[in-house]
Amino acid sequence: MKKLEKVNYKGFIWPLIIGIVLYALTPIRPSGLTPQAWEMFAVFVATIVGCITKPLPIGGTTLVGLVCTVLLGLSPIKDVVDPKTGAVVTTGVLSSFGNSASWLIAMAFIMAHGISKTGLGNRIAYNMIKKFGKRSLGIGYAITGLELILGALIPSNSARSGGVVWPVVESVAKGYDSNPNDESRKKIGAYIDFTAFHANILSTALFVTGAAPNMVAQQMAAKQGYSISWIGWFIAAIVPVAIGTVIIPFVIYKIFPPQIKETPNAKKWADDELQKMGPMSLPEKIMSAVFILAIIMWALSGFFKLPQFDSTFVAFLAVAILLVTGVITMKDALGETGAWNILIWLSILIFMAGKLISFGFIGWFSKTIQTSLHGVSWGIVLAVLVLLLFYTHYFFASGTAHMTALYLPFLSVAVATGAPLALSAMLLAFSGAYNASTTHYANGPASILATTGYVKQGEWWKMNFVLGLIYLLIFGIVAPLWMKVIGLW
Repeated sequence: MKKLEKVNYKGFIWPLIIGIVLYALTPIRPSGLTPQAWEMFAVFVATIVGCITKPLPIGGTTLVGLVCTVLLGLSPIKDVVDPKTGAVVTTGVLSSFGNSASWLIAMAFIMAHGISKTGLGNRIAYNMIKKFGKRSLGIGYAITGLELILGALIPSNSARSGGVVWPVVESVAKGYDSNPNDESRKKIGAYIDFTAFHANILSTALFVTGAAPNMVAQQMAAKQGYSISWIGWFIAAIVPVAIGTVIIPFVIYKIFPPQIKETPNAKKWADDELQKMGPMSLPEKIMSAVFILAIIMWALSGFFKLPQFDSTFVAFLAVAILLVTGVITMKDALGETGAWNILIWLSILIFMAGKLISFGFIGWFSKTIQTSLHGVSWGIVLAVLVLLLFYTHYFFASGTAHMTALYLPFLSVAVATGAPLALSAMLLAFSGAYNASTTHYANGPASILATTGYVKQGEWWKMNFVLGLIYLLIFGIVAPLWMKVIGLW
């Protein structure tokens, strides 16, 4: 006899309470807001809370929010078109699924499947260990370098961490008889596990395609009038990330040192694994060529404003080549559920944020904060906003939900108080990458690497607090100075 699937009904309690209370306050909403603006705010907040409490997977939660948006008359299903001019008067919810950022990430997930399927990711990992693995600190830097390379190839920080890096970390640790959940974890496993997490943060910060929250920031910045290109993000991030790449593994090595300092067997282990893999296969070669082509085209998109260099089109082109050459199959693409899941929830969240803008909520919020901060210098305001965006992540289990909820309002406030648009957009966007240095539930990689048994929860929180301060210093001081040098503001 078939049974119903399990649903976390308790997870609906807080979204419902908050949504209903906010909606009921519509008659006494703040002056300057239309009823539609406040009602849309109620639905949006309830949806974000649902993304945190997770009554359903995030795709299902946002779909419920989209249904509520239509049921409450806040948006039609289809676009409403003026019969005389043919212009769109009101955007319908179906238009949300034409969002380019969502499709870019979906296609990039499918590209990532090709890296895993062909074994290219493992080959890169073993070669990195082979070259830098003579010492524990060297392995830490090798893992960081591996993450930085994968950051350009795999747009999902969880896929990079869980699918490629963690298996390598586990293999290296157990190769030195460093096992989870006992004292042997301190031999080397705990150090490289925690270093792998922070390597993921750095790789996420280096590329706009490094993780979904970056793409959310890119889309939200565009709504404020600032375009973040692939190459533009990379150039702005390269110096602070380079400094972090040098400092972070060394700091972890000092505050959380491995008992094993020398690792002479790492090279042999990597050699053995490469021997098992054999020479580079034809699928690996095609996969490498396709990703090199995609990276070049993404970089050139900052210089050539042509449809052929549009970042989303590049991702479609790469997937098409992989399908035509037989590196992946359509079954592989359809089976990559993460791609289609993110297409749904990211499209919906961006659509809802757009409705908050069109109904005037964001404009009202910006003006209200601007008035309350009258006379305060934009530098102080921007610093406070960056700190708030970082430390409020203790209340979020999803980087995407966090950025969707706060990035655009914070950016609007910063600009309204006189802060340069480009500087504000990039500093707040970077915070969405390194604010994962907070909790064991901060994002997907944290959930993966904090639960392996190598690092205790108390250690995770304590060391992340220290490293969080380092990230704030690097991205709060070095990044603005570097962006000034390159003329971004």
